[in-house]
Amino acid sequence: PPKPDPTPPPKPAPTPPKPAPTTPEPTTPEPVTCPAGQFVKDNACQLCAEGSYSLGGRVDACTACPEGKTSDSGAKSAEECFTERSCAWGQDHLCDREKGCTFGCHDGYCWSQCDGICPAFDGFNGCHGCKEWCWLSGASEKYERCTEDSQCAGVRRNSCAGACTY
Repeated sequence: PPKPDPTPPPKPAPTPPKPAPTTPEPTTPEPVTCPAGQFVKDNACQLCAEGSYSLGGRVDACTACPEGKTSDSGAKSAEECFTERSCAWGQDHLCDREKGCTFGCHDGYCWSQCDGICPAFDGFNGCHGCKEWCWLSGASEKYERCTEDSQCAGVRRNSCAGACTY
């Protein structure tokens, strides 16, 4: 019979220790880039306030309109700054502050003063107190429908959908 080998069998290779769990390195959030009309605040985009504008990017504040001018919130450039006009029909209705034209919703349709229908003052661009008004034209219908005044803000400069009236 063969003689047993006096050398012991090789030991199995030791199992490598499991790596200790690692905590992920803190990451710096990606810089926020905002569209025009907005600025970065607390790593999020915020709309510029009335009277200011922003070209967008990584700005942390909006730029004030030139002295004596204002803008609607979310203005995207200095060209959107304007000299504010009082509305000719007072504060009983909504007012297009740039043109000075009163507008709103009545009987389910948007209306506005008839800009340019009344005799214009020299060099005046906007409404000036005439009592004429019209129903505003709609995008998909003859007249723009509404249930409240604020729904007419985006169409306040649409053309008249018919004759102006008193």
